[in-house]
Amino acid sequence: MRANRNWMVLAVLLLTVFASACGSNANKDASPSESAGVSASQGTASQPASPEASSSSDAAAKKITDAKGREVEVPTDPKRIVYVCSDPGDLLALGVRPVGASLSVVGSQVAYGDQLQGIADVGYPADLEKVTAQDPDLIIFNDWDEQGLAPLEKIAPTVAIAENGGFDRMREVAGVLGKEAAADSYIAAYDEKVKQTKDLLAQKGKQGQSATVLLLMGKVMYVMGHQGLSVSLYDALGYVPPAKVQSLIDGGERFAEISVEVMSDYIGDELYILKDEEEETKAQAEALFTSSLWKSLPAVKTGQVHAMDSQWNFDDPVTRTMLLDELQRMNDSAG
Repeated sequence: MRANRNWMVLAVLLLTVFASACGSNANKDASPSESAGVSASQGTASQPASPEASSSSDAAAKKITDAKGREVEVPTDPKRIVYVCSDPGDLLALGVRPVGASLSVVGSQVAYGDQLQGIADVGYPADLEKVTAQDPDLIIFNDWDEQGLAPLEKIAPTVAIAENGGFDRMREVAGVLGKEAAADSYIAAYDEKVKQTKDLLAQKGKQGQSATVLLLMGKVMYVMGHQGLSVSLYDALGYVPPAKVQSLIDGGERFAEISVEVMSDYIGDELYILKDEEEETKAQAEALFTSSLWKSLPAVKTGQVHAMDSQWNFDDPVTRTMLLDELQRMNDSAG
């Protein structure tokens, strides 16, 4: 596996879902990421950051009440942002490039790696020396690790954001940066692309079908609940979760490890199977695809299986937008 794959998929699970500590169980607090592209646990961050006018005479600052209930004074127009989060696409979608980010977690895993060129990797957990070297005027932190916050706020104003879904999280970041208009514009363009994709799916007779997302990581198979790729399928495109997957979602479980023997219980009309290029994963995929249980799946028999790279399991705005382009391409080429 890639160096930080298990952490990211189960911490980012697949966004921050890929936390290795969650590798063997269904987990309500972490997801194999978002791969994996899954998000980390919600943690204690539940309150959206809200700005208010600063009482200070410094017109270049404002006060933010962040997701942990802390009042933080931040620059109104920060120039050197360090993003200690697993979703740098949140910033990129707003037209903002951080000077540093936790790229060791996701840099080689996301679909938009080319857009991360020139951004310094500050590591995960954040290396304080690397963060300091970037001379940040603002640090944005979406980690649930309380201990990681205190050292960072000694370097520069540090705002904690909630680990919400992609667009909610982006809107929260936009509020901190005064980029609400950019967020609105991005989401409007995304919604239009969703409409185009849904129209194409309807033309292909896929409207209202059920769909399942499986993630292969090494020797382990996960079924995705409401995390990563499945968020786009269920929330944006109108696919329906099979009953067993819906049970995971209703239980707040972002993903669950399953065996080949029970796999069929979770599979819908269409099957999206995500995997990386690691040798261990390739071996598992080969064994799975040649098994009688796999060949007996209705989705396999009807040719409704879509093998995709695990990079599509993130839920940040950039990945979700690129995913729509990929799904349009896949369905156009399907004839």
